[in-house]
Amino acid sequence: MVRSLFLLPFASNPGYAISPLEVLFYETGLELADSDSSCVHFGYQSFLGGHPKSLPRSFDNLIEFDVRDRDRSNAERLARYVKENNIRFVLAFDVQPVHPLYKLLRRAGVSAIVAYLGAPISSLMPTWKLMLKRLEVAISQSKLDGMIFESRAMADFAVNGRGVPERMITIVPLGVDTKLFHPERSEYAHNELGLPRDRKIVIYSGHMEARKGVRTLVEAAIDLLVRRGRTDASFLICGNRNVDESREYESMYTGMGIDQFIKFGGYRSDMVRLYQSCFCGVIPSSGWDSFPRTSLEMAASGLPVVASRLGGLPEAVLEHKTGLLFEPGNAKQLADCLETLLDRPNLASQYGQHGRARCETGFSLEAQRKRFKAAILKYVAREES
Repeated sequence: MVRSLFLLPFASNPGYAISPLEVLFYETGLELADSDSSCVHFGYQSFLGGHPKSLPRSFDNLIEFDVRDRDRSNAERLARYVKENNIRFVLAFDVQPVHPLYKLLRRAGVSAIVAYLGAPISSLMPTWKLMLKRLEVAISQSKLDGMIFESRAMADFAVNGRGVPERMITIVPLGVDTKLFHPERSEYAHNELGLPRDRKIVIYSGHMEARKGVRTLVEAAIDLLVRRGRTDASFLICGNRNVDESREYESMYTGMGIDQFIKFGGYRSDMVRLYQSCFCGVIPSSGWDSFPRTSLEMAASGLPVVASRLGGLPEAVLEHKTGLLFEPGNAKQLADCLETLLDRPNLASQYGQHGRARCETGFSLEAQRKRFKAAILKYVAREES
């Protein structure tokens, strides 16, 4: 029986993207503890969001800890908590490979420490800087046992940009609920959002920040609708916040007469049904992106996916197999890809079928659970032996 602590560097209930990971962490903690929930612990930056909704309502092994707070009293409070609860395994979410937290945890008696990184920890750098970074990692190596990444691309950033030894790395791609997200022909989006039924819906869902490439998508829509004169597609852009995030993008096509072709849906809780009535999905990221769950949700719903050739996206979307890729920020290429699918619906359908099959065989939630639990058990067994 191993007592575990999962440290998350944000307030409780951080949102849709993190919730499945919280469930995965909790289930893994239970497995380490022979199903004894009293041996599983979670730490959050704060509890301003209330009790974590992804965890059982009765679960109360919770500690408030801000990994960014370097105050000594903050560190000592965590150390006391770890000692008092005899915690032996800690997973730190998105904490850099060299961090004083790891030394603190070792001194408190933790035997196995793993960092889970959903974001890149470095960029490529000159050889001499890389040598210094490798030395830095080597010095701290005894404090961190392993690192889990969601894509090979993100792991390569760590190896080539930070000098992290390959042997410390495990790749665990995200998974998708293939029972919840499944193909089903529907006109739900047309009816719910007032979109004409004779138009195929191109959908985006995710953050609206600059790195997600929404501006590139809008530019591609303008290319297709204005320059190429297409009238057979609607663009549905869904955000992840209950606020109006559309204004800066709507100003891009003011006066062009295409307002009725581009719909900003805001935050939606009905993505399953929306995907089922769409023609294809788009992930136009222009900054970093790891292995977005959205790409799997679209594919599991039977949609072909068009994504930028960036980060872990080529691992999530197989070019000419489950979708098409374009160079980041290149709106013309994105428009070309969308036009190819619009003009060749049989090809689009083929990509969608392949994407669905790929999710069922290798990227289901169960596949993710197996990979993740195997990785954690490996690290724990290594330190416990």
